[in-house]
Amino acid sequence: MPALAQSEFVYRSGVSPAIYTFTIVSDSLGNVSVRDIQDPYGFILSPYTLVPQSVTADINAAMSQVESILALTSAVNGTLSFTDEAEKSVAFATPTADTSYRVQVTTDAFVALRIINKTTAGFTVQAAATFTGTVGYDVFI
Repeated sequence: MPALAQSEFVYRSGVSPAIYTFTIVSDSLGNVSVRDIQDPYGFILSPYTLVPQSVTADINAAMSQVESILALTSAVNGTLSFTDEAEKSVAFATPTADTSYRVQVTTDAFVALRIINKTTAGFTVQAAATFTGTVGYDVFI
């Protein structure tokens, strides 16, 4: 069975003639990011190009929308409460057929997260540092 490598969602922002486009990407590790930002003249390559606040607000809204879409289509989802911890494990009620599933994690905390110890029985969410907060997860099989 093929494994999903990434999902891409292309958005438009602004009013003609000042239309911006951008792509929201969710990769196989569950990272949601933005790329391919274009202004009316083409791709934005210069680090000195200013993007209007309305467009950055639309990018943030689109990222939240993609996370919501993915949560609605996930096979398993939930939240983990970290209390001065760097790792939490998730155990599936029913084991998966294999480990090709994808996990999406989100948090309001400013901490990097990754998935480790993926098995058919579950996985572990690891933070870059100990923290206290909530992490949401969605599993796509």
